[in-house]
Formats: sequence, structure tokens, C-alpha cells
Amino acid sequence: MSKVKCYNCKKEGHFSKDCKKAKVNDYNYYKTKILLAKKDSDEQVLLAEDQAWMESSSDS
Repeated sequence: MSKVKCYNCKKEGHFSKDCKKAKVNDYNYYKTKILLAKKDSDEQVLLAEDQAWMESSSDS
């Protein structure tokens, strides 16, 4: 048996890159997402890179 331990879900048998559990994002990720969502809801002009980041990181 392998003693490999996943750092995402803390279970043995697979690596974190192969984990089926949703990845946990950090504080800065959510802070940025909230600030960009506020700008978008206030109809302020977003930079192209900010718009692309919001579309790529949208929660399905």
C-alpha cells in the first residue's frame, strides 16, 4: 500500500493534484473576487485583465 497523503483532504492513497474534493482558496482570492464584483455591480469600467480573471474564476 502507498503511504501517499493528500494535502487537500488529508486522506491517504492519492496526491492533492488528483483529489476530487474542491480546492480551498485563500483570503486574497476571495478579497479580490469581492472587490471586482463590487466594481462590476457599480458598473465601473473593469480592466481587461480583471474581466478575464472574473470569467475564469467564476464558481459554477
